[in-house]
Formats: sequence, structure tokens, C-alpha cells
Amino acid sequence: MDPVLYTYHIPRHEPEVVARNVVRQHLADHLLLWRRISDACELVFLATCQRVIWMFWGGDGTTLGFGPDIDCFEGEAAWRHLLEVATGLNSANLGDREVVGQIRQALAMAKETRTAGQEATAALEDILREAQRLRTRIGLDDGSASVATAALRHLETTLVPGARVAIVGVGPMSRYLAQRLPERGFEITMSNRTLAKAEAFGLPMVPLAQLQMNPQGFDAVVSATASNDPLFTFDNWSRNQCHPVKLVDLALPYDSEPELGQLPWVSRVDLSYFLAETENTKLKRHDAAGIAEPYIVGAVERLRKRADTRIQKFAMRTAQERLTDAWEAMEAEAIAPGSALAGLDPAQLEALESLLKRGRTLAFRALNLQREPALEER
Repeated sequence: MDPVLYTYHIPRHEPEVVARNVVRQHLADHLLLWRRISDACELVFLATCQRVIWMFWGGDGTTLGFGPDIDCFEGEAAWRHLLEVATGLNSANLGDREVVGQIRQALAMAKETRTAGQEATAALEDILREAQRLRTRIGLDDGSASVATAALRHLETTLVPGARVAIVGVGPMSRYLAQRLPERGFEITMSNRTLAKAEAFGLPMVPLAQLQMNPQGFDAVVSATASNDPLFTFDNWSRNQCHPVKLVDLALPYDSEPELGQLPWVSRVDLSYFLAETENTKLKRHDAAGIAEPYIVGAVERLRKRADTRIQKFAMRTAQERLTDAWEAMEAEAIAPGSALAGLDPAQLEALESLLKRGRTLAFRALNLQREPALEER
């Protein structure tokens, strides 16, 4: 079965459009609601720093009321898009490997809520395996490209050695920066709504409420949370007059109001800065796409063939189970006490059981013979 994808993604859509469709809070409830409304057999939702994707197996995704500008991928195009996403071919940072973990997390959440079953699990695991092969073949398997690594390079080149940096959030990007920035000689302090979660980093901590009112004492604030509302507002920070502060907002939706960049002492960059394509990146992407194309064609063909085989095996298994149940019910009825055949003598009963056994064998043989031509056609 081919999945059907509905997606908003940067740069095809504005960051604000993608941000409006990011769902993290109460995601399990949303998954169950979406599946009920769409009547999908299986459903997975993926949100990254530059895209949201609804993946449907069966059902009708249009019943969720998507906007007319949403992109839809079906059939071969759906497999190709998922493969390119998993490989990092259409990420702003070419070869971004963070998306691999994000796909696994999305699948885990869908499995936990039981909106993803055997087919979604097998399909996405198959996608990730093919993506890894593709990475190796086109030289994208070093795992160095991501928004977090781009942010790290940015901080290294714009901050002086020994700068004091506050990291807000405890997600993957925050963990990466909390590990790498001290290696570059920066002084790191962690912050989070729940300070107990930040304690695991083993670094100094500062209350988030304090940073929200005044970033005094820090040369940079890096924020990457799952908050639906801005944590840092123009109203709060405009009451201060601080030394220059770099504000790096890696969240989607944004953790900081864009107006903060108007303050003379704030230098603000957000995801749009790290997701903007340079001419050099466009050239690299063009070259990578050309090298990848023949492998993508072959991978998509394999993915679809394996999906068809899974459906055939499922249908066959279901038919076998139904046939087994039918024969067992008939055999139980034939020899049950009080049945019309209950009075048979031992020899007759033995002949009946032999006949039933022979009938069962022939029935399953006929089922298997019916299946083999269909498999040969593929």
C-alpha cells in the first residue's frame, strides 16, 4: 500500500505557515482525532524544524481541512519524497541527519497511540534503511550536517572566546550545543521551564523567568524549545539596556518575537537564517540530486515492491487463518456429541477423520496454488 503525504515545508511555504501547523502538545490526542476524521488505517505525523508531514495509509486526508496550498504526494512520488527527506537531500543543511531521529520519534509516538501499525512501521523502517544506503553511495554519511551544527559554526564565528552562553531547552539541539560549545571554550549555562530536566546536563543553571525578563550577564541566548508561544518578548526586554546580546532562536514556532531584533543591543537570528539557501548550497544540492537520481529510482521501485509483498502476505495470512477456523469448526461439529455422525463406529470415525484431514490438505493446497501466479506476475 502506498502512503499519501500532505506537507508544508520550507522554503516552499513560509516559516510562519509551517509553524502554525506544528503540533507537539497533546499530539497523541491529535493523532487519534485525525485518524477518526480521516478514517485512515494508519497515520504518522512528522514535525521538524522546516516541515510538517501527515502520512496516511488508507482513508481520506482531505477531510482534515488542509489549506489549498498544501503539497500532496501520492504513489511513487510519496515514496520518493519520504526517501529524500530521510536522506537529507531536501534539507536546508544538505545531508541533515537529525531528521532520522525525528522520523523514529514520530513513528514511536504513532505506535504508542496505536495510529501506526505493521505497515507504517515496516514502511518507515524500510525508508530509513534505503536512506542510509543512499547516503553512503552519494557521500552524505558523515552525519555532520544539521541546523545544530550550523548554529554551532555561527556561534563560533560571531562570539569571542570564553563568551557566556545561556541554552534554553533540553531537546536534541540543546544537548548537542551543550556538549560542543564547552569544547570550544565557551561558558555554558542551562535553562528550562522545568529546571529539574536541565540538571541532567551537569552544567550551571539559570531560571528561565530571569532570562525572560533580562538576559544581563550573557553574551548569547540560544533557545530551542517546543513552546507554542514566544518565551522572549519585546515588551520585557525593551525595559533593559544591556551590553550586546546575540539571540539565536532555533525553535519552530519561534521562541522569541522577531521585533526583538529592533533593540540596538540585540542581534537576533532564527531558523530562517539557517534554512536560507546560499548559491553554494544550491549547487551542492543540484550535484547531489544528479548523483542520487538513479539510486532513488531503484530504491523507490524496491520500496513499492516490498510494500506490495507485505500486503499480499497479509492477505494470504488472513485467508489461511479464515480457512483454518472454518475447517476446525467443521471438524468439531462433525464429531461433536449429539451430531448426526456421532454414532459412527470406530472404523467409520477413523475414515471420517482421515477424509477431513485430506480435505483440509487439498483446501490449503488450492489456496497456495491461487497465490503463486499472483506472486509470479510481480
